[in-house]
Amino acid sequence: MTLVNSTSSSVRSNLTAKTGIGGLVSGMDIDSIVENMTASSRQKILKQQQRVQKLEWKRTAYRSVSASLKAFQSTYLDVLSKTNLRSTSFFNPVEVSSSSTAVTVSSTASANPGKIMIDSITQLATNQTLTGKSGISGSLTGANITATQSDLLLALKDNTIMIDLDGKEKAITFDQTFLDDMTNNGMETAFQNALDKAFGKNGTESLISVDYTSDQLTLSAPGSRITVYSVGEDNDAAREILGFTSGQSNKVKTGAALDKLSLETPLNVQDSYEVTINSVDFKFEKGDTLSSVINRINSSNAGVTISYSSITDQFSMTAKDGGTGDNIVISETSGNLMSALGLTSASGAVMTDGQNAILKVNGQDIVRTSNDFVVDGVNITLQETSATAITLTKTNNGDSLIEPIMKFVEDYNTMIDAMNTLTTEKVYSDYQPLSDEQKKDMTETEIKKWEDKAKSGLLRNDYKLNNISSKMHSIMTSFSINGVSLNTIGISSAGWYENGKLQIDEDKLKAALNSKGSEIRELFTSEKGIGNSLNTIIDDAIRTTGKKGSRGSLVEVAGIASTRSDTENDITSSIDRTNKTIKTLQSRLKNEESRLWKKFTAMETAIQRLNSQGSVLSQFSIGS
Repeated sequence: MTLVNSTSSSVRSNLTAKTGIGGLVSGMDIDSIVENMTASSRQKILKQQQRVQKLEWKRTAYRSVSASLKAFQSTYLDVLSKTNLRSTSFFNPVEVSSSSTAVTVSSTASANPGKIMIDSITQLATNQTLTGKSGISGSLTGANITATQSDLLLALKDNTIMIDLDGKEKAITFDQTFLDDMTNNGMETAFQNALDKAFGKNGTESLISVDYTSDQLTLSAPGSRITVYSVGEDNDAAREILGFTSGQSNKVKTGAALDKLSLETPLNVQDSYEVTINSVDFKFEKGDTLSSVINRINSSNAGVTISYSSITDQFSMTAKDGGTGDNIVISETSGNLMSALGLTSASGAVMTDGQNAILKVNGQDIVRTSNDFVVDGVNITLQETSATAITLTKTNNGDSLIEPIMKFVEDYNTMIDAMNTLTTEKVYSDYQPLSDEQKKDMTETEIKKWEDKAKSGLLRNDYKLNNISSKMHSIMTSFSINGVSLNTIGISSAGWYENGKLQIDEDKLKAALNSKGSEIRELFTSEKGIGNSLNTIIDDAIRTTGKKGSRGSLVEVAGIASTRSDTENDITSSIDRTNKTIKTLQSRLKNEESRLWKKFTAMETAIQRLNSQGSVLSQFSIGS
């Protein structure tokens, strides 16, 4: 379909105001007449709608550039990226290998080709450990059962309690079979038989042992957690008559508040507990959960890690620093929290001192407090002792950087090309955004072809984009350090006709990486090097932090989705203002149509009245 740019074919649309008689008397097409008379007003509205559409397309185009810049930055300039060209570790072509699995190794940025000889590893470093007393939890023992045998049987009859063994729940129902067993063999035997039936046995050993002494029922299972529950809120009778509280367990619950813990050594009854670990002071309230106590200690600067094992029912504390020395020092300022948790010598805790790593490297005895350390630019981790000599070989492998650097140049060219395309696109002034009326007469293919040309050239010669690409091109082609530039290592401008893109001489690059590794590293990673300069240019374009007016140049003009700038940008503000103008023009159009319709209605009424009068006069004439 051929469609000229003139908007005449889209000027007419349905009237927004239509009142009165539509040419019934005069025979005139009032709709068409009113539409033609308001064509100028409709044209103004259409131009504003086209302006909005162009602004939206322009905003999308800017944001596509921002996305391209962000993707490039994330891949090659972000500190978390493995291909971060601002990091000295990226430009470290030295690879390290070990002749033994007794050590693991990796190179640092300061590694140089050569060898390191580990003559022997006599001892590994260990961390000081405080092993708390086992069995710190209170036993799972019910309160005294005061009911007589007959009353107890009557109270238990047909009631149920829940027993949880390491996450496996079973209902214990006091049916007639249980009551008969209890009558004939006693509470301990009846309860034991019921638990064995519910949970089974390990050979001849019960998984849960029952003891009934001095009118108190005790459940035990070494290495396992047992918890007693009610079956619903309205079924507490059996649990209560047996003397248990709902949720009572034989192991500490880390989610319980300190004042609710069941411990073999009860906590002193007080509002708070104060502890000092390695000169770091802690204050825990009685309502704090045990897990919050553990988390606060572990995330603090106390330099220790505390943990609880439900298997052994004991706490332990390990120093984060390895080697000899007092790396765990505990004192209780107020209360007995550490003692109740079994972590003091008085409560039975055992301290195991740490030890240093001892080895000989290149004939020199070395002592380290950790199994991780650096020697001559090599990260070394000791895995095991060794009486056999271990050779660490450092070799230069500049070829390993060829592929990532070539990919960097390829992605750089793609980013530059995206900006160049937008700033050099041809402008098709005869193609304006289509109205809804125009689209009705076109196929989807025709609409797409038309809109592709209408969008073309919206950012032609755009200053912001040209400024960004120009700055990047200047850095990539002009910056040098110690006589080394991208050009000297085989990366040069692809020519004026490529408008800022780069090309690679792979052989020259490979030779440079194997002979000028440290110089290339400086070229990219120095404070004003290529990596930091590119990152600054991109930040100045797409920075989203701060208030409007202090963000990146592209963000200020077009914003970025899912940030505050999505609505706080120049283009969106222009769209909002234009939409307000459209509403005003539409209101004026409606008023204009209403005025015209009133006039044509009056004309139709006058014609109708004249026709009526003419009919009457003609009747008089005939009668005479």
